[in-house]
Amino acid sequence: MEGYSTGTAASAGSLPRWQVVDDFIAFIREANELLQKEIDLSPANQLVTSVIGRIFVQLRSRYLPEEVQAVLSNEYIQTHKRQLQDKLSEAEFLTELTDSRQACEAQDSGLDAVRNLPNWPVYIALVRKELDALRRFTDPDSRLEQAPVVFVGSGPMPLSPIIFYLLGDVEVVCLEKDALAYEASCLLLEHIGLGSKVKVVLENGANYDYGPYKRIFVASLVRNKQAVLEQISRTASDPLVAMRTAEGMKQIMYEAIDEEVLENEGWHILGRTQPDEGLVINSTLFLKHKGLE
Repeated sequence: MEGYSTGTAASAGSLPRWQVVDDFIAFIREANELLQKEIDLSPANQLVTSVIGRIFVQLRSRYLPEEVQAVLSNEYIQTHKRQLQDKLSEAEFLTELTDSRQACEAQDSGLDAVRNLPNWPVYIALVRKELDALRRFTDPDSRLEQAPVVFVGSGPMPLSPIIFYLLGDVEVVCLEKDALAYEASCLLLEHIGLGSKVKVVLENGANYDYGPYKRIFVASLVRNKQAVLEQISRTASDPLVAMRTAEGMKQIMYEAIDEEVLENEGWHILGRTQPDEGLVINSTLFLKHKGLE
């Protein structure tokens, strides 16, 4: 899930609100300990659904940079953040798998099977931001806008690739390493009539040959982003890479790419999209390898 749609925004003062920081850390501890105990992380578990919803609310609030730093540097958060992210990723995967299978069974025809999903507006907003940014970094005479897009980590409910096709009018190649997600997404795309336009390959993005492609997107839930980037730099010639990441307090939920490491490995950040407080929780970095800009 690349976005959120509920919550309230907290007002920011001129100094860190230490009670807010303490309460946030206590809540994350409580949420993490609950999620670690739960065996069923699917949408059928209302307790899990409720806790994750509360996390979205907390992440939607505004925080001062000092407050973000205080939370992220906390010993408990540093020790358990990856553990929490793993559980949240599993819950998100199971939600997408459920949505994908239900969409295939729905009586809605064609794209209505996915347009009626609650997160459809979130993904529309996210992909529109990314396409707008992508066009700013693309030579209008290069015909790059008509070239196929690779999307790494499309999951069982490939909403982003579907919307890339619909808004960008380009074919999309999805890379998905999980067999269950691969099967579910293939069935969904055939069900909505996009099986020939949005294609899924059962492959780890760290092993794929990106040689034929110039535009590559990497999903926020991809864990081996560094390995994927290394493979892109080995196999692709002058690619434009869009990598979803997280900033600020959102790093609690999604793994953030280390921008210093990017620079050290020869990647230059051309620009980025910013979260939309009403919908989108992720940022997207647009990258070119130095010397290939």
